[in-house]
Amino acid sequence: MAFINNMRDKLSQASQSAVQKAKDLSEIARLNGVISSTEKQIAELYGKIGYEVYRAYCDAPLPEVAEMIEKVTELHHEIEASKAQINAINAADTCPQCGAKVGKGMAFCSSCGFKLPVQETPAAEQPSAFCSNCGAPVAANSAFCTSCGQKIG
Repeated sequence: MAFINNMRDKLSQASQSAVQKAKDLSEIARLNGVISSTEKQIAELYGKIGYEVYRAYCDAPLPEVAEMIEKVTELHHEIEASKAQINAINAADTCPQCGAKVGKGMAFCSSCGFKLPVQETPAAEQPSAFCSNCGAPVAANSAFCTSCGQKIG
């Protein structure tokens, strides 16, 4: 009987130890989550502090951050240049009335209905012929119509 009692006590201790280890692991996981969340908040605050310092000193930077502020300003200029290139590629203009994007050749803004100024096609870009199939303008030296695919000439 002593043997059974001894085994029961050992099993009880082992299960209590396992339960305690599980609680410890759970608490460690919770604390790691708190640490991670807090570190993210700190990183966000560092970013906000840096942005405020940039804004405050971009015109007259402190010597310690002058090089970094200059680099950020250069990067802002690169972004603006890239946006301008994207707009040129998309051939998107903006409506002078509401600021909405309007495509080249549109007569009216699709957002507010404003009559858009007529844009003249430069002489170099004026079509030299028209497609006999669909009537679309065709540039000189074109072998095919870009609107309907008809062979030109």
